[in-house]
Amino acid sequence: MYVLLSLIETLCKSVEELSSDDLVGGDNALQYLKFSGFKVDWLEKKLEEIKVKKKEEQIGESRMQELEEELKAFKKKCSDIEALMETEKTKLLVTRGSPLTLDDVL
Repeated sequence: MYVLLSLIETLCKSVEELSSDDLVGGDNALQYLKFSGFKVDWLEKKLEEIKVKKKEEQIGESRMQELEEELKAFKKKCSDIEALMETEKTKLLVTRGSPLTLDDVL
């Protein structure tokens, strides 16, 4: 009976709280209950749903990390381009400078 309660407790955890070990333990508990003669099809279905959600969570976290790295690269490139623009703006101001006077020519 403890195994059944433990499995139900595992299934009640949020996806964030569940570890891979919890899911493996859930599988083991489910197999034990089946072997003992319990009809646990409904628990098996719930465990599979949770496994799918956990997999989706892992994929989502991985994708977000990739996007964060990509965003960081874009921000750096943007910063580099802004610095380059400032350099060019400074060069342009120096080039434009003040017009030559007659004294400068003579």
